[in-house]
Amino acid sequence: MTNHQLNLIFESFSPKGHVKHWEPFGNGHINDTFLGRNQENEASDFILQRKNHKIFTNVPGMMDNIVSVTEHIRKGLEEKNEAYIDRKVMKYFTAKDGKWYVNDKQGNYWTLFLYIPGSHSVENIENPEQAMMAARAFGHFQLQLSDLPGGKLVETIPNFHNGISRLNDFRKAIEQNQAGRVAEHRELLDQLLNRADEMTLLQKWLDSGELPLRITHNDTKINNILFDKNDQPLCIIDLDTVMPGSALYDFGDAIRTIGNTAPEDESDLSKIGFSSDIFKAFAEGYLAEAGKFLTQKERENLSFSCLYMAWEQAIRFMTDYLNGDTYYKIAYPEHNLVRTKAQFRYLEVLEENREAMEKFIRKVG
Repeated sequence: MTNHQLNLIFESFSPKGHVKHWEPFGNGHINDTFLGRNQENEASDFILQRKNHKIFTNVPGMMDNIVSVTEHIRKGLEEKNEAYIDRKVMKYFTAKDGKWYVNDKQGNYWTLFLYIPGSHSVENIENPEQAMMAARAFGHFQLQLSDLPGGKLVETIPNFHNGISRLNDFRKAIEQNQAGRVAEHRELLDQLLNRADEMTLLQKWLDSGELPLRITHNDTKINNILFDKNDQPLCIIDLDTVMPGSALYDFGDAIRTIGNTAPEDESDLSKIGFSSDIFKAFAEGYLAEAGKFLTQKERENLSFSCLYMAWEQAIRFMTDYLNGDTYYKIAYPEHNLVRTKAQFRYLEVLEENREAMEKFIRKVG
């Protein structure tokens, strides 16, 4: 995209300021993002982002979600007379037609929001202190949204963490056997299926109301937190996947990734372990904030959510492998199978540590 093209899109919005130069920003793999420097002295800079509408097929609904969430957080900060609010929550701009996005001539969707100066992100959690800080940030994000009914938001990716839906997809993939891979992996398939009754409980609890429907981020990686120059959390970003769900999703998925001592596609299963120090730090930090609103049922199942998310991801990888690798990008033919085996091994490790995890949750919760 040229400066001229980006400026034409920018001018379709209604911010105060003029941009003389745009530059690629960040390292996201889904959206295209550009930073625009404001010409006016001491004025804020802007982020212009092209949303991937092939993945997020309902961009208007997604933007309604994002604005509902950010405006709710902003209102809460204003009520508490917080300072520097534009550094603590994202600020989006409407287009001149009142929408939260602009369509270009190719049908792409563009959004515009304020850049937060003096901020930075971190790619990986390297120690328990970082884990605790990240957990407090995500727990606080959930706390800020705990009085905004989840039912008011749309599902940007329908059935994203719905275990029953994922299980149905898995069983369908086994039945259809499109890539002819079922027979040689029957033992692994059975091991995953044997856990289905327990693992689908989370969705059943949501459906019955035993677990409250909340607003969840659904991508609780540390690089979705902005930090200030003193490495203190400022705000949560990358809100494309914010939608209704269970608070347990965010906790469980964080531990699914940061609690594992090996990469998600580790082929040497002996390297896959569980970092109890990272888990304890994350659990303590999360409960320091989220403990202010979680129900007893949610507290009791925080550890279970870690197992659930590992199981869900394992059957998603295996479903794709059985279907002929049509969803996840692969680096080699057996990549999804390796991912499945690694995720299943991590599930086994979590099962071995479940009692200790639950004991710690009861202690700090």
